[in-house]
Amino acid sequence: MSPPTPLTATASGLRSGYQRDHHITMQRLRGEKVRLLYDNLWQPVLSSVLAGGLLVAAMWPVVEAWLLLGWFAALTVISVLRLLLAQRFKRLPALQQQRQRWLRWFAIGAIASGCVWGASGVLLFSHDHPGQIAALSIVLAGIAAGGVTTLSSVGWIAVGFVLPILLPLKIQFWLQGSPLSILIGLMLVLFLGLIIATSRRFSRTIHDNIALRVSMAAREAQLRESENRYRSIFQHSPLGVLHFDEQGQITDCNGKLLDILGVERPKLLGYRMLDRSADPDVAQAVRDALEKGTGYYEGTYRLPNASVGIPLRAFFNGVHSASNQRVGGVAIIEDFTERKRSEAIIYRQAYYDALTDLPNRRLFIERLEALCGEQASDRRGGLVMFMDMDRFKLINDTLGHAAGDDLLVQVARRLESCLQNDDMAARLSGDEFVLLALFEVTEGEALIAAAARYMETVQQALAGKYRLESRWVEVTPSMGYTCFNAADCDHADVLKQADTAMYQAKTEGRARLRRYQPWMSDEINKRVAEQAPNLPVDR
Repeated sequence: MSPPTPLTATASGLRSGYQRDHHITMQRLRGEKVRLLYDNLWQPVLSSVLAGGLLVAAMWPVVEAWLLLGWFAALTVISVLRLLLAQRFKRLPALQQQRQRWLRWFAIGAIASGCVWGASGVLLFSHDHPGQIAALSIVLAGIAAGGVTTLSSVGWIAVGFVLPILLPLKIQFWLQGSPLSILIGLMLVLFLGLIIATSRRFSRTIHDNIALRVSMAAREAQLRESENRYRSIFQHSPLGVLHFDEQGQITDCNGKLLDILGVERPKLLGYRMLDRSADPDVAQAVRDALEKGTGYYEGTYRLPNASVGIPLRAFFNGVHSASNQRVGGVAIIEDFTERKRSEAIIYRQAYYDALTDLPNRRLFIERLEALCGEQASDRRGGLVMFMDMDRFKLINDTLGHAAGDDLLVQVARRLESCLQNDDMAARLSGDEFVLLALFEVTEGEALIAAAARYMETVQQALAGKYRLESRWVEVTPSMGYTCFNAADCDHADVLKQADTAMYQAKTEGRARLRRYQPWMSDEINKRVAEQAPNLPVDR
């Protein structure tokens, strides 16, 4: 599967970020609702037990004592368990209170309590005593109405509490069959509907209030996080940063700017960049930022009474309030000294070989390509030499890689000793080196003769023994070169020709120097065709 495109990745990141924020918001919202349920539990539970006791007293003359006491005991046990659950909940950290299981436990307790109260509508319903029936109906209606007010933060829990209370009582009235009891049952249906509608309205209101509170808390947290993030970026920025007011007076700065300017904070804060004693170019950049929105300064800046100047550049930007009134600005300051040092290091790493300190393949090819592309190069001729050390692997295997590296460094220094004016020597890879030399002559026998003399010098420089691991070792190079006219050359062809000539030198027995001839390419192609495709070439 192919990796996502940047646009797809960005869209996916935005969706995942939105989903994460939405999940966190919903989790906080649910946690606040659950916390509200447990916080409001004590009063309704105690009121429920008290109402249960009063109902027992009212029904005592007409209902058997064991039934009343058993029902009241069940109500008391459930109420105690709910209170113990609330006490345990309050001891938990806020993060654990947001877990879904605490909402489930509360719902179980509320529905169980509603079922116990609903059971009273069946167990304690006395058909022959209208006064007790009225008392029972009033208590159950009051318990249901009270549940709506305390449980509506989560609407389905309120409905789960109210339905078991009123449905059995309604059915009991309908079972009596009298017109009055049927009418009362219908009134209970209307009452139930009213309670459910009220519960939904309460739930929506509570939800909106909690959501608003959670949203405000989240925004405050985001503002604090944003401020802390900005402060952290401001203080730890690799660039100097300063704030100034509408009068050009510095009001704040980070530590990096103090390091760049070499001053202490009290000396810099309050400095007026628009004063006559200030740098006129800096003052102009500040005025541009305040008037036009942006300003720029580049040069060697020196504070008053400072002994030395600092090469830097600064970007000034005006800052406006929400009403678009100018309130000051901000400046980003870069120390050119550090930048130039960094650029030099990066350039060195990109274009030079770390071991030999010679130019690498990239720089050599760019130089050769630029030379072949110059319009004013029609009077310049030159050569490109390609070489590698014979049996270099043997040096590494017998004397070690440290000796091999030392040999490459010595070869590099000997090649450098042959360079003149605009010549260049480079290390391509391993033990492969190239050399570019330029002459005043452009073509013909004169160019060939100049190249031969030059290569003779190179050959002599490389011919001597090398001291490796406290011993003198004789190592020979195989070299090939080609001549070219910078006016009509192709850098890739020139390099290939030199490589081909070097290959021919190795083929003839190593320790050879060969100038490229067109027949060499034909010879190599012929050999490649005769050899197995995967047979390595010993170079």
